[in-house]
Amino acid sequence: PFPHCHVVSSTTHKTLRGPRGGLILTNDEEIATKIDKAIFPGTQGGPLMHVIAAKAVGFKENLKPEFKAYAKLVKSNMQVLAKVLKEKNHKLVSGGTSNHLLLMDFLDKPYSGKDADIALGNAGITVNKNTIPGETRNPFVTSGIRIGSAALSAR
Repeated sequence: PFPHCHVVSSTTHKTLRGPRGGLILTNDEEIATKIDKAIFPGTQGGPLMHVIAAKAVGFKENLKPEFKAYAKLVKSNMQVLAKVLKEKNHKLVSGGTSNHLLLMDFLDKPYSGKDADIALGNAGITVNKNTIPGETRNPFVTSGIRIGSAALSAR
């Protein structure tokens, strides 16, 4: 990604399928120094060696061809879901997706992101209520939901 940006951040526990945590990457030493000073020791303290070891195992797994196949499946599953939702006249923020998640837009609906989150949760489907561009509702209610395809692709 570095031809396109200076810094990349990610969780390690969602699409990378590792332990809960995160990572920040840069190939710029000056930026790396600023990030280190901003994070340690104030925000990030004593390392948990078992978590570091688990991340190392996870990163090794990410290098395997099976992970590449999984990553492609995550993206293609989300593109199929986005296509079906659009065919059913659901409004998607940005009109679709090119990655592992999408945002549904309920600005013009009588129900909120919170309502959808609860209803889908009751059906065993995990989503997150999410604010969207042009948001008119309180951030604890929202006018959208975020849906990811990582978990359903891992089954």
